Amino acid sequence: MKKPDFLGEINKEILEELTKRGRARNVAGLVGEVKELAEVTQICGPPFAGYLGKIEIPRPSGIKDEVAVAFEQDTPYKAAQGELDVLREFAPGSRLLITGKIQTLKDFETGKCLVFILADYVAASPKAEFQNDVAITGEIVFKPTHRETPRGKRISDIFIKVQKELAPGNCFIPCICWQETADEVAGWEQGTKVRLLGRYQSREYDKEIAKYYTDGKEAYRETERRTAYELSVQLIEKMEAGNEK
Repeated sequence: MKKPDFLGEINKEILEELTKRGRARNVAGLVGEVKELAEVTQICGPPFAGYLGKIEIPRPSGIKDEVAVAFEQDTPYKAAQGELDVLREFAPGSRLLITGKIQTLKDFETGKCLVFILADYVAASPKAEFQNDVAITGEIVFKPTHRETPRGKRISDIFIKVQKELAPGNCFIPCICWQETADEVAGWEQGTKVRLLGRYQSREYDKEIAKYYTDGKEAYRETERRTAYELSVQLIEKMEAGNEK
């Protein structure tokens, strides 16, 4: 007898609720605490009159994910009449409820890609429980890359194409699948249409910068500590033919 997959059933219901039973293609629901927030006039080049910052959302393990969030000046919800001082009301440590869409933009000066949530609703919510759910529908851009970590975990890296909101074109959302899901996704082809539920994840890693040699032999490697931002996939499924809209 097959063991019931209670977690899978919960993830399936979250996916259905976030996407309004499949009618929404890119939606995020977050509750986290402000780490930093600043007023900006552009994001990676395109003009943007609003705010850019980071919120922290703890996992059950206690590890905190840093989530980049951007929102326009008129986005924050005002519970009372009058002017809202965003930087004061959303000071570090404030707990916010956020909905929006996941996006990417490349900073051509640094070469780095910003993975962020473009919010369409932001409100202070001091009693809300932490939440970190992102659901997207799109197609796999490149052939999945399957590998194994030094600790023996099997993973597949994929990029999902979604519509860009701040500039023409599409975003490629980096996603990481784990274990049995990674094994299955590794066999899927570029162009496969999928929908998935994931957690916005920040992950530190060591990037090799240079190798140094002595007498023709490698002496040591220079590395730099960096942070990767991606969706950690909890549930992914192929879209059936005729059910891709």
